[in-house]
Amino acid sequence: MSAAADIRQYVVFKLGEEQYGFDVENVREIHNFEEVAKVHRAANHIEGVMNLRGKLLTVVNLRRRFQMEPAPSDLAQKIVVIEAPDAPVGFLVDEVVEVARIPDASLEKPPAYVTSGIEAEYVTNIAKHEDRLITIVNPVRILELSTDEESAPGGR
Repeated sequence: MSAAADIRQYVVFKLGEEQYGFDVENVREIHNFEEVAKVHRAANHIEGVMNLRGKLLTVVNLRRRFQMEPAPSDLAQKIVVIEAPDAPVGFLVDEVVEVARIPDASLEKPPAYVTSGIEAEYVTNIAKHEDRLITIVNPVRILELSTDEESAPGGR
């Protein structure tokens, strides 16, 4: 195995003071947050839809999805577009910090008490990178859980 295979790139973003990362292989592009059209009766964490080069892009508000406080109104939020199985989806985040090269050796499985409940489904690792902790999440699993919750009898 080559040394390059032991290092992966992650798009690191902030929600509040916490830093999260998506594997760069899942990320298609990053955009400034623009006006979105609200979708009547959509799940609470769906910010709405926007036009991305002639195609509709669903925008998921990660703060709401993770049950966090709303973002300050003066924040210049970004949309991280990922390739989902059905169509691209945008995740609304506070700020994109960097694309970090993180060695696999710096990744650890999160402790069970940290990922109790729903978080266990989408938190894949915790990265120790340059004196910071970055929670690595699987964006596709976040979407799958959203669908599972809405289709579950009685909801959650």
